[in-house]
Amino acid sequence: MAEQLIELDEAVSALLAFVFSGAIGSPKEKGVCYALVKTTPTEFSWSVALEDIDGPALPIDRYWIQIDRRSKEISSPQRIMISEADLSEAILSATGQHLASSTRFTDGALSISYKVTVREDPDIAYVVQLRHHGNVASMDSLMTLVSRTVEPHILPVPPVYPIPGEKRRQEVTGMGRQITRLIPGVVASETYPHLSHDEKLIFVRRMALAFQACWSLPLPEPRLIGELIATDVGGEVILSVKPDRHHGLGGPFSSVREYLRAYIKSSLVALEKQEGIEEYKERFLEQIRDLVHNRLRNIPAIVEDIPIVAMHSDMGPHNIIVSRRTPIDIEAIIDWEFVASAPFASLHRIIEMFFREPASNGFGPEYDRAGELREAFWNTIPDWKIWAENEATQVFLEWFRFGLFMKPEWRPQDLSESEAREFWEENIRVVNGMLQKYPE
Repeated sequence: MAEQLIELDEAVSALLAFVFSGAIGSPKEKGVCYALVKTTPTEFSWSVALEDIDGPALPIDRYWIQIDRRSKEISSPQRIMISEADLSEAILSATGQHLASSTRFTDGALSISYKVTVREDPDIAYVVQLRHHGNVASMDSLMTLVSRTVEPHILPVPPVYPIPGEKRRQEVTGMGRQITRLIPGVVASETYPHLSHDEKLIFVRRMALAFQACWSLPLPEPRLIGELIATDVGGEVILSVKPDRHHGLGGPFSSVREYLRAYIKSSLVALEKQEGIEEYKERFLEQIRDLVHNRLRNIPAIVEDIPIVAMHSDMGPHNIIVSRRTPIDIEAIIDWEFVASAPFASLHRIIEMFFREPASNGFGPEYDRAGELREAFWNTIPDWKIWAENEATQVFLEWFRFGLFMKPEWRPQDLSESEAREFWEENIRVVNGMLQKYPE
């Protein structure tokens, strides 16, 4: 009789119950942030943290937790960290310099970070990040390619310092170390909402050029859809396309329609698993299931015409470093974990961040005169404006937005009646539109 192993869904439920029991601290008024780091035939491994979602962006303790797929036994949490000895070894190997000091630094969503100084040059600081999602060797190579081929005033990236042997180390441990130069400044998500309209216009024009620079990176032919991997081969950076890991879609896909079908089916799975939205599910889930299971064949062939490009899939204000003194000046684009070869319009949600106020549901109200911001963005890159208005793009966005807005975020209980109504407004509008256009 075959051995019964627990599957991922059951393991996630056990993990959350374990964390909410207080295993890594009091969960009161906190959310659980977790990410699957490694899967083997006998074990799941996660990075897990308790996070004050509304609190300041401070370093938080993340823990390595494993679940045995046979016995369901959960390991004792081990704090994820880089020891001073490891920091010293990494800096020496990558830069030839010697560690002077290190302090915990503001973390990314999928990494822990340290600010490091060296004895040889106290005016220079580095950021050492322990990443469990990003392919560090690929990130280093891609950022090097960008710095070599794109003008730094258009698409600035922090200098990277590859650690010899880190690719193999990440393959074995599930975590990789990345070293970049610390770029002084502040993230644009803190400053952009407070800029004047004229300042926003300048900023979105600059961001349009940055997006265009990404989209212009040369991709291998034929152009496939998936995760973009960069490999250094004797000093030359070679790009290839592998299965999508960001959404777990698989691939790579040679067809835009197949990519959309995989994306929408993945969105349905996420909707089915989402908790705390029972009112929404009772109203829409069965109709959405029916559409997804029976009418994805209706995606028109014209979507195959949409350009497939290289992209930083998370190039929103939260990953842009700007000058503290002049916050319309872009100092660096950071966190190149999510890099893809994909239809350019799949960046719809990210680009919309520059036209909308921040919101907990991810799609806030438009800024005053948002139409002028959009015009400024697309008029700066007129060749792409033509594509943005093209029928292939509009049809693609109809289906892509269905996948994007199919699952609403959990709605807080303390909202006013009008706030509660507005919270899922875009989800309901998009889903209703598709249900009406593609009835049974």
